[in-house]
Amino acid sequence: MNIETKTENFPQYFTVVSSSMEPVLKIGDKVTATPVNIEDLREGQVVVYCRNSKYIVHRIVKIKGFVAVTAGDNSRKFDFPISVFDIVGLVKNIPVEAAKSKTYRFFRAVKRKICRFLPISL
Repeated sequence: MNIETKTENFPQYFTVVSSSMEPVLKIGDKVTATPVNIEDLREGQVVVYCRNSKYIVHRIVKIKGFVAVTAGDNSRKFDFPISVFDIVGLVKNIPVEAAKSKTYRFFRAVKRKICRFLPISL
């Protein structure tokens, strides 16, 4: 999810500008990121990281050493691995949850495609 930065001092404030983290975060929601130590990062946490000069809010799916894989809760695919040093902060007040598996994401996407073509009963 791409977001716009509000300030460079901690805590940092961001506005959500995409739907990749729905239903947890919706477009227009305000989030607060606080600093986090690398050794405190865990799978299931929602973090803000910087990639290609854009700030992104996604959930950590896997973390091993200094490499983390993230994904939006509403995304079909996992993101490319990132360095934990690219993580700007931890998003406050978002529950830590296990990220959905690749299999779950695949079948959810198939279900959405099939349901688009089903007739709507009134």
